[in-house]
Amino acid sequence: MPYIKPFSYDDFLTYKIQEGDTPESVAEKLDIDLYALRSYHNRYCESVEDCIGPTFPRYLKFLIIQSQEEKEKIDAHREPIQFSTQNFKLPFLPSHLNKRYLAMYDIEKGSEKNSIKEEINVKWLATDKNGYSLIEIDRKALFVNENYEKSMADELAEKTAKVFYPIKVIVDSNGKCIDINNFDEIRERWNDVKKEVLKEFEGEVVEERLKAFELKLCDNDIIRESFLNDWFLRAFFNGLNVEYKESLTINNVIGFPISKKIGEVKFEVEQTIMPKVDQYNLVNITQKGVLVDERSKDDFENNLLFPYDSLEENKSEQLEAIYEAYYFLNPNTNTVESLFLECEIKLDIPQKIAITISGLEETGKLILDGKIKLHVPMQKKEPSLFREFFWIIVLIVTLLSVLIWIFLKLQKHNYE
Repeated sequence: MPYIKPFSYDDFLTYKIQEGDTPESVAEKLDIDLYALRSYHNRYCESVEDCIGPTFPRYLKFLIIQSQEEKEKIDAHREPIQFSTQNFKLPFLPSHLNKRYLAMYDIEKGSEKNSIKEEINVKWLATDKNGYSLIEIDRKALFVNENYEKSMADELAEKTAKVFYPIKVIVDSNGKCIDINNFDEIRERWNDVKKEVLKEFEGEVVEERLKAFELKLCDNDIIRESFLNDWFLRAFFNGLNVEYKESLTINNVIGFPISKKIGEVKFEVEQTIMPKVDQYNLVNITQKGVLVDERSKDDFENNLLFPYDSLEENKSEQLEAIYEAYYFLNPNTNTVESLFLECEIKLDIPQKIAITISGLEETGKLILDGKIKLHVPMQKKEPSLFREFFWIIVLIVTLLSVLIWIFLKLQKHNYE
């Protein structure tokens, strides 16, 4: 009979997190690539609360790691990347993609640090003859770190933002998000969303904000600009499916929106794809960039979206900035399984955004066969008293059932 197998860390090879451990120190201790370590754990952990970003959640006790047996099995069959042309074009094949992801945003502005998590579902809908794909993005849940105190404006913005989801985006054959497809659907939802908002908020200020929001909803360009600068869409659909040439490395200019005030910051990026899948059977792509934005440090400090003075001799001190991204793709679809992206600008008050996006495996899967191969745990855990008590009760009930059955059989025999 089919049954739902509950999640248990006993089913995996694990490392017990010690006091003072960080993802970097554990990766070094276990001789595992930091980004691969985070990607593997996040794929199989029990819940979004257990996913790791730049740091471990303070309540996390065990880190899921790949077993040596699994590693050796994949190493023995590591396949070369399947390019679609002689120019090493990595095809974008999102057909039948329907996957949940956890996106984590760690935002630093000087000493102020905040963390946002959102659960997002990405679903392929169609692809036309020109290679443009229609993909649905649905935000299922949003979590903000406990230290952040939401204002009424924050809560109102979160409630009104529900009108946008699910949003349908157009992605080109290079895997880059280029437009939004369902403007009319978004506007049709507004009346229902507005009614829900007004059940919780009231007053002149709320009415004024809702009117301003309605005006923005009427403008496709405002909606488009807002979402095409969305951290998830920009990181997830980052134009990775391009021609890499024989060297498997290309150089291009990437813009990334660090914050709304600063806008998109341009970097010259060296983008490299590994020739074979890694030990986790994933396609690896790295991006490392240096600042090429024309704005000076003063321009950024004053939140200017364009350079105040384009003449080279009149420019003030140039800004230091860093861009790095690590992508792990499904080798069958060349779509994201997980990614880690960091972007930092060194202003007088430094600003940094670290993005972690991890595909979520279903923790309660339908098991049709009881022969399940388990990983051997690195840390032996003490047996659960509740579990032992439960099986004792099951055994007693089974024995009683057998005795009752025998008693009834004897009674029937004596009667006959």
